[in-house]
Amino acid sequence: MKKTQPTLHDIARISGLSIATVNQILEDKKHVSNDQARARVVEALEMLGYEPSRYIQSLRGESIKTIAFIIPRHDAYYASVIDAIEHQQGSESIRIIAMASNEQVQRQDELIDWFVSQQVDGIIVSPVSAQMRISKRWRDIPMVIIDNQIEDEQIPYIGLNHEDTAYQAAEHLLKQNHQSIALILGNPASSATADTRMGYKAALEDFEQQMDERLISYQYTDLSLQATEKYGYDTVQQLFAQSNHPTALIASNHAMLSGILQALKTKELKVPEDVAIVTLEENSWNKVHYPSLTAVGIHAETIGASIFARLKQFFEGKSEQIQSDWLMAQLNVRDSSVHSSKNE
Repeated sequence: MKKTQPTLHDIARISGLSIATVNQILEDKKHVSNDQARARVVEALEMLGYEPSRYIQSLRGESIKTIAFIIPRHDAYYASVIDAIEHQQGSESIRIIAMASNEQVQRQDELIDWFVSQQVDGIIVSPVSAQMRISKRWRDIPMVIIDNQIEDEQIPYIGLNHEDTAYQAAEHLLKQNHQSIALILGNPASSATADTRMGYKAALEDFEQQMDERLISYQYTDLSLQATEKYGYDTVQQLFAQSNHPTALIASNHAMLSGILQALKTKELKVPEDVAIVTLEENSWNKVHYPSLTAVGIHAETIGASIFARLKQFFEGKSEQIQSDWLMAQLNVRDSSVHSSKNE
């Protein structure tokens, strides 16, 4: 049976207070001098099963911040970032709600609108497009952009220089004497994709190699987790159906990497003997996979700490001091890109 919200009469009856006093507490909850009366109202609300609990917490004077996190897809990388945020010192004061945009602009904007209407305390967004427009009503809530930089410089950005990240990945493979390196990219509308392509191209030019567009692929359609894995799988099938197939692959995210590895297994291709692999997302899974996976990126703990630090500044009223944080990617050489288990 569906619960109904308690009336003033219900609360007054259980708390033993007058309806006028209950109304005063509910209308002006942060400025009621009689803490004992407020505690009795809280107890009555709990007995009546009142929801949401955030309202009861606010009556108690507790400060629980609800943070909306709009991610491209639910995968291991974003799960590790959320876990890192929740393990920062002081993070017991926040609650994170994560929902996936599937890299669809309309869904992304609808999610932001909905979270704003729910009066969340902060929003973290991994944008679908570099051309993301920030609505006027969104600016009333602290917002942080991660992964893909947008044109609106008023919103702080936390993430990598994707051009440098891709350069490091391609340079590493070129030093291993790979002459045919495939670059498997995600959403072509994102700044990360454009910058990754630029870094890849720059590394090839420095090694006096021409860029072959046939070795570059983009994910134009459904960008959900399952579709991204399938995209990685199908791309490998297409690349290796050719006689002159690549000897190395660069995967731009964890979801497509999963599909890539499945496809290589299906085709009985060994890593790194038949094809070398480098991923542009670092996470703990890269270390435990066999063979371990070479990655260029940052640990989730680093980006989680940076996100939490900026949210904290917002909540402390230090918005003017908040700056973007361009994190430095690190090349972690493992078994998937070298012919022996010995790292560089």
